[in-house]
Amino acid sequence: MEKHISIVILKNSEVFFDDNLKNILYGIEEEGIPFVVEDRKEMDSDVLGNEASQISKLDVGIGIGINSITLYHEKLEFGKALFKLTLKEKREKYRALGINSARLIKGVYFKLDGWEVNG
Repeated sequence: MEKHISIVILKNSEVFFDDNLKNILYGIEEEGIPFVVEDRKEMDSDVLGNEASQISKLDVGIGIGINSITLYHEKLEFGKALFKLTLKEKREKYRALGINSARLIKGVYFKLDGWEVNG
């Protein structure tokens, strides 16, 4: 499996980037980190996020399942995503998830307004 020098976003192929979900990508772009998006048949965001972090050379992955979105670092235990959102959040949360995925790589403070960190 080829590793990507980027944040890897694995999403269920039935989930589409609407105007809200696109904010994940905008948040990553805002921080200047490259990303790649790939579709999968998998429905579980934990499986997708964990796999995404494993195939990212930057060790950071986002999983977009049919019910939720997760942010994983390669060193996190499966089922212990750093952040987890539902698919019914406000666009600001999605943008912050994108920003935080990039900041995880940069080693700078997370944007945590109104967030709970899992773990």
